[in-house]
Amino acid sequence: MSDDTIYGKRILVGLTYLDSAGDVTKQIQLHGIISRLAEHSLYFERSDGGGEFSIPFDGELDVADPDSIYTLRSTGESVSGVNFIASWTIHPNPDER
Repeated sequence: MSDDTIYGKRILVGLTYLDSAGDVTKQIQLHGIISRLAEHSLYFERSDGGGEFSIPFDGELDVADPDSIYTLRSTGESVSGVNFIASWTIHPNPDER
């Protein structure tokens, strides 16, 4: 996937946080316009005005149907025009267990 095919496109990101027992403690969904890439990171401007957010990036993203409408669980907001989707599960630091 080349840089010019993702810059300026909308991404929807889901983050699931787990505790040391593997139980879900929090789920967050963010979306915005992809602004830049750095080594192993993708950056996008959050649509809620929360600034720039980054996720790990290995050169691949799941392609979304831009005609679909996604409803965010946390806010009930409807999001359309999504080009890419990414999801991550965040485990606690092993030192904190």
